[in-house]
Amino acid sequence: MKQKTLLVKSYFAKIETDKREQMWAANPKTSQWEYSSCKVDSERLNNDLQQAIAQLNDDGYQVVQITPITSGDFQFSDHSTDPHLLGSSVSTAGGYGYGFSYTDSLVILAEQSQPQPTTDTGTEMVTDKIDITDAVIIVD
Repeated sequence: MKQKTLLVKSYFAKIETDKREQMWAANPKTSQWEYSSCKVDSERLNNDLQQAIAQLNDDGYQVVQITPITSGDFQFSDHSTDPHLLGSSVSTAGGYGYGFSYTDSLVILAEQSQPQPTTDTGTEMVTDKIDITDAVIIVD
């Protein structure tokens, strides 16, 4: 049976920014919209997934599996206390760190459907019908 994979890329969500927040900054924001660095646009991903599944179905493939591809990011900062503030004999060190993951894309595995058998009923040919439902598959 012939198989096919299809990659459905996710995109970060468009979020509203507060232009007043950086009004006096060296590089002020010129738009009230920007793209998130961590929140996936799940509505767009769902629409793209539905289109990919519909195209596979139209091409004669049936979805077998949908696998999420996860990516991540992190941030870490360390700092030391200025010895001049606490005296030369006292120094401290510390910092913080965090990390997160998000769905980077989806991989769809599909198999080519078998041609439907036809039955001869005399003078006309009847093809067995398959009902395909439009089920939405949400992958977190």
